Amino acid sequence: MRFDKRNTTGYKNVTFDHSTKKFVAKVNDGGKRVHLGCFDTAEEAATAYARSEYGRADAAKQLQPRAAPTAAGAAAILQAAREGLTLTASSNNSTGYKGVAFCPKHSGSKKYELSVWVGGKKVFLGYFATAEQAALFYARREAGRDTSDLT
Repeated sequence: MRFDKRNTTGYKNVTFDHSTKKFVAKVNDGGKRVHLGCFDTAEEAATAYARSEYGRADAAKQLQPRAAPTAAGAAAILQAAREGLTLTASSNNSTGYKGVAFCPKHSGSKKYELSVWVGGKKVFLGYFATAEQAALFYARREAGRDTSDLT
């Protein structure tokens, strides 16, 4: 079960239905909503999602090995460790880091875009040379630390 800070239940693909007073597990599959069931607790709904084919596929994505980082990416990983920070992993994109997207058509050497959700709005934070540098910026931002050397 993955914990999700963006919704009130705290679990990915689990919401609370006020009309039925139940927790609902739903997923998007090819643009269609798939209802997995209604449950008395958020944990039961999260377990149902985790046991579904969708939850198992999501978990399998997290187990996929990432490509070895470049020298600059490895330096960002080491810097995060020196600062006691953890780079937040994500199975929702190809980079493997939360909020980081690869943008091959972006001009220049900085092809990794970092965006976050703030107050229901997507906020662009910048482009970076490596996914790891973007993830380090995100980790520093979340920890309330200085990010000026990465922009």
